[in-house]
Amino acid sequence: MKAYLQRLNPTNGLIWYYAIQIQRDLLGEWLVIREWGRSGSPGTVRQLPFDSHPAAAANMAALVEELTARGYQVVMREGLSPALAAYLEGEHGNDTDS
Repeated sequence: MKAYLQRLNPTNGLIWYYAIQIQRDLLGEWLVIREWGRSGSPGTVRQLPFDSHPAAAANMAALVEELTARGYQVVMREGLSPALAAYLEGEHGNDTDS
């Protein structure tokens, strides 16, 4: 599963990116791998391990929700579950309870 998000700063034209992917490592843990930074420069990379794919997918969905709230737009996604793909398309409704 992968998602790529971008945010344009209208005042200076800089593009900020955020890439998120889920992969399984050699020890069987699921990793949420995040990379972010300014387009054209090296980014920062962080990995967060999870015991299960559903836990990693939930973390990825929460990250995407947080980033879209901060002005990022999803520009690419690959291999997402139908529920997460629908969420990214904005079909998740307007839940204000969380």
